[in-house]
Amino acid sequence: MQTKFYIIVNEAAGGGKAKQEWPQIQSELNSLSVNYQFQKTIYSGHAIKLAQELCAELKSATNQENVILAVGGDGTLHETLTGMKKYFTNHPDETPIPIAYLPIGSGNDFARAAGLSLNWKTAIQQILSCHSARPISIATFDNHQDKELGYFVNNFGIGFDATIVSKANHSKIKKRPFLGQFSYIFAVLGVLTSFKAFPLKLTVDDKTTTYQKAFLVTTSNHPYFGGGVKILPQASIFNQQLELIIVEKPSFLQLILFLIMLPLGKHLNLKYVHHLVSDKFRLTTSNPQFGQIDGEETGDRIFDISFGISTYPFWLK
Repeated sequence: MQTKFYIIVNEAAGGGKAKQEWPQIQSELNSLSVNYQFQKTIYSGHAIKLAQELCAELKSATNQENVILAVGGDGTLHETLTGMKKYFTNHPDETPIPIAYLPIGSGNDFARAAGLSLNWKTAIQQILSCHSARPISIATFDNHQDKELGYFVNNFGIGFDATIVSKANHSKIKKRPFLGQFSYIFAVLGVLTSFKAFPLKLTVDDKTTTYQKAFLVTTSNHPYFGGGVKILPQASIFNQQLELIIVEKPSFLQLILFLIMLPLGKHLNLKYVHHLVSDKFRLTTSNPQFGQIDGEETGDRIFDISFGISTYPFWLK
């Protein structure tokens, strides 16, 4: 059966890198005689709408294998997947359409977790060599404050990393095609000295633990965040588990130790680092904090969030 790709392109991804490279990508697809059609996003959140419309349009197409391909960064993948998950959650009798991803962003953490090349030509070959979808785990969240249900493919962060994301997203460096990949590093330096710890409640199996000096709080189902940092070394998109790391605010010497242990994968053994593996739990803050979902800001707010796990078919070998 022939495969047709319905492409959602975010030309703003990677600080405009996707806009520069899309004509070359299109030329490569044409030279390989790939059956495809594409649409470009024109505003934040547009990929959600486009994905939902594609799912509704393709439900009656039975003479070919249809795949929706997100071209852009992790935020583009997040929006595309969110649109698809929402559509098929509302239409449970329909067979989900697989999703594929061509990474051309600043962080590209999901690509690392999925074994996708960061070279788009190689990634295209990986996508084309796939002939069937495989289910991977997708993290879910339920925001009890405003009854918001959502999904994420990388991580949901509260506190330090989310403040870094906010600072990085608003930096001038982020918007430059080459320097954009270093925006997180520069943001870390700016946030590190000014960030204040906050109280956090963790509830698992009806048992609540309070951390008075929460600093970095990240939930994920794969190892990477911040553009390649292995914050949760054993996490995997192929396991039906979520992982949570809570780092209580370290002293200067503890911070240095954390940074030394992080690339060695030994940071989870430190006494001020708390690690949880579960399929569901709840996090609550008592005062406003910055949050981020797959690198996109949630704003400065109080959180009361339940996390869980789901699956979705990805076009991966």
